[in-house]
Amino acid sequence: MKIGEALKQEGLITLEELELVLNEQEKTHERLGDIVLKMGFVTTEKMAPFLAKYFHIPFVKLREIYKDIKPEIVDTISLEIAHRFSVIPIDIKDKTLIVAMFDPLDLVAIDTLRIKTGYKIQCAIAIEDEIIEAIEYCYHNLPRLKKHIEDFVELEVQEGKSSVEDSEKSQFGASDQPVVEYVKSLIIQAVNCRSSDIHLQPKENRTELRFRIDGMLYEIDPPPKAMLGAITTRIKILAGLDIAEHRLPQDGRFKVKIGKSEVDIRTSCFPTIYGESVVLRLLDTSQPLLGLEQLGFYPEDLEKYKKLIIHSYGLILVTGPTGSGKTTTLYTSLNEIKSAEKNIITLEDPVEYRLPFIQQSQINSQIGLNFAQGLRSILRQDPDIIMVGEIRDRETAEIAIHAALTGHLVFSTLHTNDAAGATVRLINMGVEPFLITSSLLGIVAQRLIRLVCPHCRESYKVPENILQRLSLDSQITEFVRGQGCSKCLNSGYKGRKGILEVLVPDERIRKLILQQCSSEEIRDAAQKSGMKTLRQIGIENLREGRTTPEEILRITQETEGS
Repeated sequence: MKIGEALKQEGLITLEELELVLNEQEKTHERLGDIVLKMGFVTTEKMAPFLAKYFHIPFVKLREIYKDIKPEIVDTISLEIAHRFSVIPIDIKDKTLIVAMFDPLDLVAIDTLRIKTGYKIQCAIAIEDEIIEAIEYCYHNLPRLKKHIEDFVELEVQEGKSSVEDSEKSQFGASDQPVVEYVKSLIIQAVNCRSSDIHLQPKENRTELRFRIDGMLYEIDPPPKAMLGAITTRIKILAGLDIAEHRLPQDGRFKVKIGKSEVDIRTSCFPTIYGESVVLRLLDTSQPLLGLEQLGFYPEDLEKYKKLIIHSYGLILVTGPTGSGKTTTLYTSLNEIKSAEKNIITLEDPVEYRLPFIQQSQINSQIGLNFAQGLRSILRQDPDIIMVGEIRDRETAEIAIHAALTGHLVFSTLHTNDAAGATVRLINMGVEPFLITSSLLGIVAQRLIRLVCPHCRESYKVPENILQRLSLDSQITEFVRGQGCSKCLNSGYKGRKGILEVLVPDERIRKLILQQCSSEEIRDAAQKSGMKTLRQIGIENLREGRTTPEEILRITQETEGS
């Protein structure tokens, strides 16, 4: 079947449009497919899968795979050739190079690739815009850590060193090209892996490199020990730190742009007996804030929370361990209630995301600006809504509570295992129970659960002891887990989701707080009033096949006292 007839049969063009295209072809002698695109009857997004079907050639969704293409495959074709022919290599099988291109009939491109690479060429069809995007990413943003380490070692050998062991005695500057490129590639690789932190730590005879992904640390091939000093110095330069200071801890930050993403990097250098330990925290500031609906609230709890945050005054607490998403919940809440009629001020340590709609301030203990001092000053700024990064002591707690009692809506965080433990923690700090009951609107406790990798999920039989510890009923007939694949670093999990419990104190709970009862008694009363616990919400996610029993147990065992 001719291509014009095939386009019409697929419903991509009408008979009238086909006649117009054929008339144009008689005048210009161009290829019919090119004319269809030029006249705007079919988009490249629809033409690419059609051509793949018509020519019996594989179609690839390049946007889903180009971040996983190995650098050594990309480097088989030069950037100049890739741009000239709009082509990108995606795989090598035996002696065949598989390339993604939009026009599989471009024989000049195929012959040039065969001659330049020495491989047989096999074509796959991809959308043209995705090819351009993949070229930009793969040639500029794919990490090449191994190559930069090899360059570094080679640089040392050229300096007259006889072996890698001897070279560890040498000192190389942070401006050496392999070091500069290594740090750049390290950050790019961490961003590609969805890492939240990079840990670069010296040991006695080696370096340890780990990425924190979905809350867990994974070991990555480390650089040689000889390179560590130069890498640390390069990071210090980027973060504006003192490169001559190795005895005291230092904190800084810098920004990098990777493709369309802008990543804010917080840097911490800490002296150890074997050298400086460096931790980089990565925050993708180009990502838009989530809505409350995306945070993971149970539907009933979402309605409760929305009613809490529209109050004109009172205290709302978000609790959980470090890295559980408390700050994201607070920012999302502020974004939900922001208005030109409201003066919103925050006091944070540190400021993680820059938000245009509020005034943000960062504490600085070196000059005496702590949470308590900052909070006193904020009250003189005529705020409507205040966010205090964390309540750490009695003074801060009492100022926050008095602000909540005098007409301000106050958000803050506490480090407690569950919502019921927040009031007990405040009382232990020395806050009077009647102040808590008078000001407290509600408490949110949260965790982040890892989600089963969609690429390698499978059904499996859960060990009996896990089922017993979770008290799972027989209604869940199938459990899923990830086998482990390259997409999830063989962990079986990819991505995370919040689970949140919401405690809104009623009269009974307020009496328990006044009587200074335990968190267990407060939790029991809250459950009788309809509160769903973190474990119960986790089990709902388990029932829907999002995660595993082991993950729910790992995340919630402290909150249930098991």
